[in-house]
Amino acid sequence: MTDTQLPTTPGERSAEPGGDTPNGTPLETLRAAAFVTEGDALVASRVARLVDAPTDTWQIATLALTVRAVREGSSALALDEIGRLTPERDRSLDDDTEAPTITLADIVAPPSSHQLADDLRTGPLVGQGVVHLEYGLAYLDRYYRDEVIVAGLLRSRGVAPVDDDALRRAGAALEGGALDDAQRAAVDSALTSATTVLTGGPGMGKTYTVAAMLVAARAALGDTTRIALAAPTGKAAARMAESLREADVLADNDALTLHRLLGYDRTNSQRFVHGRGNPLPHDVVVVDEASMISLSLMARLLEALGPNTRLVLVGDPDQLASVEAGSVLGDLVAGLDTGVIRLATHHRLTQGRAAVAEAFAQPTGDHPDGGEGTVPPSSERVLAAIDSPDDGVEFLETDAPDLTMLPHLVEAASRLREVAATGNAEAAVAQLRASRLLAAHRTGPFGVARWNRLIENALAERFPDVTPYAMYVGRPVIVTKNDRALGLFNGDSGVIIRQGTALVAAMETASGVRTFSPWRLGDLETMHAMTVHKAQGSQAEHVTVIVPPVGSRLLTREMLYTALTRATERLTVVGTREAVELAVETPILRASGLRHRLREQDG
Repeated sequence: MTDTQLPTTPGERSAEPGGDTPNGTPLETLRAAAFVTEGDALVASRVARLVDAPTDTWQIATLALTVRAVREGSSALALDEIGRLTPERDRSLDDDTEAPTITLADIVAPPSSHQLADDLRTGPLVGQGVVHLEYGLAYLDRYYRDEVIVAGLLRSRGVAPVDDDALRRAGAALEGGALDDAQRAAVDSALTSATTVLTGGPGMGKTYTVAAMLVAARAALGDTTRIALAAPTGKAAARMAESLREADVLADNDALTLHRLLGYDRTNSQRFVHGRGNPLPHDVVVVDEASMISLSLMARLLEALGPNTRLVLVGDPDQLASVEAGSVLGDLVAGLDTGVIRLATHHRLTQGRAAVAEAFAQPTGDHPDGGEGTVPPSSERVLAAIDSPDDGVEFLETDAPDLTMLPHLVEAASRLREVAATGNAEAAVAQLRASRLLAAHRTGPFGVARWNRLIENALAERFPDVTPYAMYVGRPVIVTKNDRALGLFNGDSGVIIRQGTALVAAMETASGVRTFSPWRLGDLETMHAMTVHKAQGSQAEHVTVIVPPVGSRLLTREMLYTALTRATERLTVVGTREAVELAVETPILRASGLRHRLREQDG
């Protein structure tokens, strides 16, 4: 075996645990075998020089793996999982090569987790505060501090008590409402607790419950109660505001992105205006789509709350977690002993879509990893739900989705163009919400870029003005970078319409539909298709989900659940049974110590 060949089986290992590695230092070996990127290795090497640490040890290799872990969404690196890591180059299907199946332990045997922890504790990385060790996890300093802040503030926060008269006023304000027991418990918690976590799947009445919370808060605390509505993204904030307006609650309150709520510090893009020394002025802060909140953003939000501010976090912990590091909502649900209310009754889903959501939400019981918890969903139940004759759900079993779906998708794009040509901005945005194509990957044979290209090429055969990357009537677009001056944010979407002789971008924002000159919008992409991650926080009437094939590293339970629950009326699932089965059986595992820290503080 040459120096450039990688061993493919454990029997080909050429190093003892913790010893010399086949290609030199541990870090060089991991970089050459694509277990860390050049960037990960560069960060680790620079830090090693700063703290005067030798670069030829497993300590520095572990630092690079910790950088990788954070980049992939974990708050820390699980030391006992190092040997099971796989190369990064199989993280997409951007080419036709078969995804490798080797693990780090097939390349070189790392030290045991105990030995590695001992080495780190006695070395300069831990000694100088670069790395922290707790719960069998290796943290970078920033994420360790943020996790400690989140746990500490959640446990130490308190609010002024609400007297009996105030509670009676709240109860009277809700008379005649159709709240179930869980919803009433959530309203009570929002009045009496510093932090309330309201969770539940689609159609379970989260918005209705939030509306009841806000009515009760105004009744109990007074009409001058200052309430803030926020969400992690502009798209989620727009949907939150629209839902509450439809519920006839707080029609005068816009929902903001969390970044806008906290305030941009023009002198330092890494800081916010509101924080420990300048808290938010609100009495109640409600944050929707809380599963999308990263660990660092949650720390900044908690630091910015006033001493008597009530915080309500609303979301679905079964969805994809934040793009950045952390699995905060899931950790809070698992780690907090009070203030967590899970809604379990469907109120507005068709029978078929309710069955799909319920297939992912199994009852509490004996968990496979010991103790009690939510039993993982079974692929049989999910397949039965999407392959049933119930209304609103269709499963198209195929390994060639373009041949199956392209004609239908082109027709949907043509209908959008027809409405956009009328010049009615609200109608065009509504038509955009009528149909949505979701894919897991950005690029590759099953990715968004290819679907956009296929649909645009088909449209160009019908309409001469349709040109890829150009502005044309009916082009759906998505913002890819925040533009504070225009009030547009990453994830905001819209459509190009014709008003008179001019092309105009009709954009759905947190404050409603707004129009712009499309040439003022610098960072736009075509959105005939969008990634599941980008779709999080939004919904459409008819959603078509392209399930990636077996071998995709994005084929996970959370991706599939998030995609399948974006539909409000109809759901079409396109893919193979094997891919659906694998997705359901493959949860995303993000390393975090937050739930342990919360339980520990409770004890």
